Formats: sequence, structure tokens, C-alpha cells
Amino acid sequence: MWSRGTLDGGALHRDIMRLAPDALGNQARKEANVLFRAEHTQRGLQVLAQLSCAPRVDNLAPDFAHGTPECRNIESLVSSMHSGTRVRYRIDANPTKRLGNSAGDKKGRLAVLHGADAAEWWHRRAAESGLELLSATASAMPDILGSRNRDRRGRCRATSHGVTRFEGFAVVADPGKVRSAVVEGIGRARTYGCGLLSIVPVPTSGG
Repeated sequence: MWSRGTLDGGALHRDIMRLAPDALGNQARKEANVLFRAEHTQRGLQVLAQLSCAPRVDNLAPDFAHGTPECRNIESLVSSMHSGTRVRYRIDANPTKRLGNSAGDKKGRLAVLHGADAAEWWHRRAAESGLELLSATASAMPDILGSRNRDRRGRCRATSHGVTRFEGFAVVADPGKVRSAVVEGIGRARTYGCGLLSIVPVPTSGG
């Protein structure tokens, strides 16, 4: 799960995919809408995984978790969202942009966004996902390792993905888009632990 102190998203992905049914083909993650996020807590590393079918908890490796993983059905929560619902949200995202002609020989490559550029990216993606942001706190997180490929010299190299955590409050503007974003995720590097949008309704005062 770790490689030289960096979270190995590729290895964690393989572990998490054991929760999904077999025989889903080459697009198994998309078919089961598997998303996950790793968070450091006082109790150690906690992994929040989500999929659109019943998880096969018994299929996890014996040493993957301490104790029995807790499972919750969020379908009722997601389906209860309506226009105007105020929510608290969190997402570990991989904000990127495709470089254009001005990038010279780097044209077409993906560049990780930081600071104001990352914040602008999130505001745009949140709006596209049916959320009207009320607040957004951005925190730079450690990079996550992705797939491994061999370079021209035959050496095995792991790609890394920049991660920014966005959290705050928002209002549901388009319930259908919000549901799709929760189920399918947002942005790139979803295979390696980015893109899982967690939301919870905020109780109204006096209610």
C-alpha cells in the first residue's frame, strides 16, 4: 500500500476491486462505479470505498483491514437530495488541464493545477456537477502513485497524481447531476483514489 512513504494508489485499487463482482470485463471499475479515498486519522489510515453493488467484504485480503469493515447504504441519502438542499462536502481531486500550443513540445500533456488555478477548476467542476458552492477550502495532499510503466531503458516507473482536497458547504442546484457525480465521481485518477464526492445534508436551523 506504501512505496517509499507514498500511498500506492495502484496497489490500493487492486485491493479495493476485490469488493466488486467477478467477470465485469476490462472496464470493471466503471461497471461497478468503484471509488475510494484514503484518509489519515488518529486511528491510522482509513479507506472509504464506494461501489454501486453489494460489496464482497469477505473477499478482501485477510490483512487489509483491522476488524470487520463498516458498510452503509447511501442510496436513500442520495435519492433524498432535492434542489435547495444544503450539504457539506469533501472530495480529494486531481485538478488538471491539457497543455495547448503555447506549451511547445509539452503540448497535449496533462498539467496538475495548484492554488487559484485548482480552486477555479473545482468551482467549474462543482457547477457542472449540480452544486452551487457556498465555501471551498483547498488543502494540498501528498501525491498518489498510479500505474507502473517501463521507460526507454526498461526501468519500471510509477506515475504520480497530484491531489487537492476540497471541502466546504454547497447548495444542491441540480439533484440529477449531483447524484451522477456522487455515483460516478469527478475528474481524473479515479482509479487511484481521486474523485469520490462525499456529501451529507446539513440540518436546517430550527428544524
